[in-house]
Amino acid sequence: MPLPDDISAEDVRSTLTDILVQVVDCAPAEVVDHAELKELGVDSLAIVEVGDELGRRYDIYLSDEAVNGMRTVADAVNAVVRHDGARAPRSATYQPPPPSSGPLPGEAPPTSPPPPPTEVDPDERRSAFKRLAYWFAAVGAVVGIVVGLTSAVIIGATGISSTDLPSLTVPTTPAPTTPTPTPTATATPDAEETPDPDPTLTIPNTEVSPGERFTIEGAFPALGGGESLQVQVKDPGEKWDEFPVTVETRRGGEYRTEIYTSRTGKRDFRLAHEDSDTKTPAVSVTIG
Repeated sequence: MPLPDDISAEDVRSTLTDILVQVVDCAPAEVVDHAELKELGVDSLAIVEVGDELGRRYDIYLSDEAVNGMRTVADAVNAVVRHDGARAPRSATYQPPPPSSGPLPGEAPPTSPPPPPTEVDPDERRSAFKRLAYWFAAVGAVVGIVVGLTSAVIIGATGISSTDLPSLTVPTTPAPTTPTPTPTATATPDAEETPDPDPTLTIPNTEVSPGERFTIEGAFPALGGGESLQVQVKDPGEKWDEFPVTVETRRGGEYRTEIYTSRTGKRDFRLAHEDSDTKTPAVSVTIG
């Protein structure tokens, strides 16, 4: 549905002045057609809020391309005046799954803890050791008696006495000794270099209200500090688009920033480093 004919550029400029005063606290007299929005204090986060608020007040959908193209006050006014009145598609509201009392699929059921170990009385342990020692001693004595009696019977049956046995001569030549081989050191190959870990993205709060700020953070370990990353967004059924926010990596490739949007529905976010063509995994956030 196109905009009503009675909405003029003056009406939009007055509405835009009211929004800019609330968002960046600029003077109303500074809001003129040729004024640069950046000079009025509108940064990459504030321009998103200004575009969303204009769309909300006139019940229209300002695409990311239209918001990115608003450089001056006149650009913002024309984005509304020349709009065809189209509204943003609204996706189904995300419903979190109900909590389950049982184990998840593939998860082992909880097991009961093992019973506590039974403590043995020290006196009873010593008594058991004594009984075991007496048993081994008795068995050894019986075996010794049996072996002695058997040997005596065999010697008596052969008629050999101690005087008939020849004397034993002990060889005096020392037995040859085998030299112990000297161990040789084996060179171990150098360990392979650990590949650089993949980029990461974490969004602690994935369910927010329209206009509520939420944190995005993670790391590009292979980049180091001082590299520019582009926030990208993807709506259901659409292609990836640049979100009007960039962030610079710190030491170790770490990054952290906050973004917000008043567009409702489930949206996917990720960060991209254009020079190396590397991107983080996508994380879904439900707005509304």
